[in-house]
Amino acid sequence: MTDDNLHRRRFLKATGSAAAAVAVAGCTGGDSSGNESGGSTNESETTGTGGSNESTSGEGTQDVEVDGDTLSLVNSTMTTLDPVASTDTASGTVITQVFDALMNYPNGETSVENLLASEYQNSEDFQTYTFTLKDATFHNGDSVTAQDFVYSFKRLAASPNSKRSYFILDSLGVKHETEEDSEGNEVLKPDSLGVTAEDEKTLTVELSQPFHSALEMLAYSSFAAVPQGAVGETPADEVGSDGQPTTTYNEFATSNPVGAGPYTFDTWEQGTEAEVSAYSDYHDGEPANAGVHWQIIEDTSARYNFAMNKNADIFGIPSSKYDPNKVSIENTDDKGRKFGTYGSLRNGDTANYMSTPLINTFYIGFNMQAVPKEVRQAFAYVMNQQTMVQQVFKGRGKPAYHLTPPPVFPNENYDQHAEENYPYGYNESQIDQARQVMEEAGYGPDNMYEVQWTQYDSTVWEEMAKILRDQLQAAHIKMSIEKAPFSTLVKRGTNGNLEAYTLGWIADWPAADNFMQLINPPQTDTSTSDAISYINWSSDNGSAANTAKEAFTKVQNNLAPTDSAKQTRNEAYLTMEEANWEDVGFLNVYHQTGERFWYDSVEYPPFGGMDYSRQKYDDVKVDRSD
Repeated sequence: MTDDNLHRRRFLKATGSAAAAVAVAGCTGGDSSGNESGGSTNESETTGTGGSNESTSGEGTQDVEVDGDTLSLVNSTMTTLDPVASTDTASGTVITQVFDALMNYPNGETSVENLLASEYQNSEDFQTYTFTLKDATFHNGDSVTAQDFVYSFKRLAASPNSKRSYFILDSLGVKHETEEDSEGNEVLKPDSLGVTAEDEKTLTVELSQPFHSALEMLAYSSFAAVPQGAVGETPADEVGSDGQPTTTYNEFATSNPVGAGPYTFDTWEQGTEAEVSAYSDYHDGEPANAGVHWQIIEDTSARYNFAMNKNADIFGIPSSKYDPNKVSIENTDDKGRKFGTYGSLRNGDTANYMSTPLINTFYIGFNMQAVPKEVRQAFAYVMNQQTMVQQVFKGRGKPAYHLTPPPVFPNENYDQHAEENYPYGYNESQIDQARQVMEEAGYGPDNMYEVQWTQYDSTVWEEMAKILRDQLQAAHIKMSIEKAPFSTLVKRGTNGNLEAYTLGWIADWPAADNFMQLINPPQTDTSTSDAISYINWSSDNGSAANTAKEAFTKVQNNLAPTDSAKQTRNEAYLTMEEANWEDVGFLNVYHQTGERFWYDSVEYPPFGGMDYSRQKYDDVKVDRSD
């Protein structure tokens, strides 16, 4: 890959964390409240339509009857059941239960293991992977074959309905050729994709160059197996002559998804509910429960009421209802996951509790073309990340001094590197330094710099914004706060029309380069269609831009899963982090902690850093006999 081969990223509204931050990533989005549907387990302060969590709406608080050993959860609005078309985590959570891929993040942990693959081998140059498939069947009774994966991967790369083609063509970098279509667009050349069925149970995947996270990418649900011909013989057959999805495709994507996962699809009623049932012939053994039922509820208070009425077995608690003093930690494992209890709840019960560091970062971004460097640095001097996490986000996260989250930080020395090198005050606010840098630039009480802060509709992010606004006054900066619908924020960002804004990134794959691409200067240029952040970083507005660009090129030239390549990447990652400190394109705020609460009616395996949205529920035991 080169700087000219820019990864496309579709910007998605994530569940907001305790901060109701908007997160950007290929693996999350499309909902508002986190519980059972998005990149956050803490739940946001707003709904997907901008409603406040203080709403008194009773929607979704009705009792729901489910079978005694059916897992009862809450979800947000879903959009599709097609693995290659899903961009929102609400849909992805259900898709994960119905479809299986070659590899899997067990319980959302960061280390992958075989799923539909029984074993694999890689070539010496790490550019060819050969998978042997398990004996497994789709829900229609057909055996899963290598040809099904060829069909599924071609859909991912070329289907008009695919929203994740860049995953296979760019991020993973499967070998392929392109050609121009009748309108002059560069498209995938038919039958050029480097995926081959050697025989019924042997699949070969060829990469254009080594990629250290190849197996992790193949665990993503977009790479799941779909029966050959399920939606048409070729990807082009999925749409009609009018350019619209065919009836066959719509049935697959909304009412008849056929996968090889632990659950078969039962029903999905838009805005109301979805349900799946245990698949008795599942290759990994029959699930431990009868199925999963999701009640679809958008309003955060209604979700909380639903859980307090014991209609949800596993749930989140919104920040407005959350009391950190009710958490009692009993033990911590070697992965940093904490276990204990939370209570008492509003209903008098005590819930089981766990938390884990997630691989994400929430930040303030600056359009560097519009906001001078000294203003960006003043923001950094004023910001006390630790205070914000404790006071605003109620301790449900870790202060962020790097864009790379702690679980995947180079050489695992996140805290040491930040404490020894962060130039704007580690765990402190330095208002005097902020004032000094602004006065040196010619600003003062009678000549204040005016800047526009734009955020998604969130009470907690607004609370943080007001704290910053008041502090920045003393540094000769007048900040106005604007709330905008997510779609408006994204459109303005894409067009380069933001000044300071709040967003976040949740991992597509658990490695630093997934985050560092956001501060690779060529990929921040909003004048191009492939910008994945809105900061417009260049040598015209940042002295460290060329340093960051050269470091990312070094990353891209050393992607092999070898110790020497990893060390080179790690050095380049630190260079990029420090370059961002120098020019302040992103002012990192916090890394969200994932939390879950559950009643004694379930035995719930703990999830890992890739979040519970990657977790299959076939090992969850349900017993409501008491």
